[in-house]
Amino acid sequence: MNIYQGYNAYVTYLAVRQHFTSDYDYFKYNGKVKANQDSFLKRRDKFFFAKIDKKYDKKELLYFFVSNFVDHEDVWSGNLVSDKSEHIFNEWKKRIQSLAYNFKEQCDTLFDEQFDEVFEVQEYSHPLLLRKFMQREVQPETMVILDDVLGYIKRWDKDIDEEIIWPKIKQQIVNYKPFMSYDKDRYKNILKKVVLSR
Repeated sequence: MNIYQGYNAYVTYLAVRQHFTSDYDYFKYNGKVKANQDSFLKRRDKFFFAKIDKKYDKKELLYFFVSNFVDHEDVWSGNLVSDKSEHIFNEWKKRIQSLAYNFKEQCDTLFDEQFDEVFEVQEYSHPLLLRKFMQREVQPETMVILDDVLGYIKRWDKDIDEEIIWPKIKQQIVNYKPFMSYDKDRYKNILKKVVLSR
């Protein structure tokens, strides 16, 4: 067995973790982080990374980590080899495969309300869209696309008063966006059709 088996998974994990929890930009640095094979060998969790490395190819490995960090920020190596982490990744793949369908369905449900009310910030209360996201009724992908199309994040930054929940969720959405690939015009049209059909 290659004694460095798992090193690539470890480096990818570090890069994705830093992207989601600090100012580090995965794309700017092309996934490169300060790490070396000797320090990897001294890690107690190297076998977790070896197990993950065997299971996924390079692209899958990246999105395995991304999907888990999008789901929750407290990702550590030990729980990455759990059934739950694999389930999170499989659910993420399903969401990406049905991205347009999911987006339309969620917009249909969301915009049963008046359009502005979904984004409106009222005193001592989060906007409806944010509450639905926290209740997992709206998927992270929908949050990313809606901001890309409508730019609600800038407005919420000015209007949302609390400094614990919103900044954390905003970071999650902003950090997730560069990992997503979609045709913005297509989603703009889906949204327009949903809103105009009301």
